[in-house]
Amino acid sequence: KSLYLPPPIVETVVPTSQQKPQSWRYTMSKPADGWQKTDFDDSMWKEGQGGFGTEGTPGAKVRTEWKTLNIWLRRTFDLKDIRQLRHPQLAIHHDEYTEVYINGQLVAKLGGYTTSYVRVALDGKARKALKAGSNCLAIHCKQTKGGQYIDAGLVNVTERTKK
Repeated sequence: KSLYLPPPIVETVVPTSQQKPQSWRYTMSKPADGWQKTDFDDSMWKEGQGGFGTEGTPGAKVRTEWKTLNIWLRRTFDLKDIRQLRHPQLAIHHDEYTEVYINGQLVAKLGGYTTSYVRVALDGKARKALKAGSNCLAIHCKQTKGGQYIDAGLVNVTERTKK
């Protein structure tokens, strides 16, 4: 009899750039207030492929170089049916301090760094921020020393039960 639970089923909802580059709007200059809100006009921001960072950062697949202290990212995605998202989680690789917003709502504040993609559980308030139709994922990442990298997406995680 196994002591271990079977691995969870992890379904991609919003892909990261780990396998295939994803387009983001980004700026390395402090944006105007409200930059994380869905109705913010980011048309003057640059467009680039994730992930963002510097070569040599552990586990990073850099497609757009980011060497400044701060970066702000935005991307929109569509959800058909949010009822299927019972346990949404962030899929994120960050170095270093990161704030993640969904539809203007702060859903995660992460310190330190990761050396690979990790999953971060979202609370009920974060799940309520998601809606059917168009959604906005907005991220601010701040760098202090060493390597730097940011990329994120969303997954839905279903735990399997022992049989």
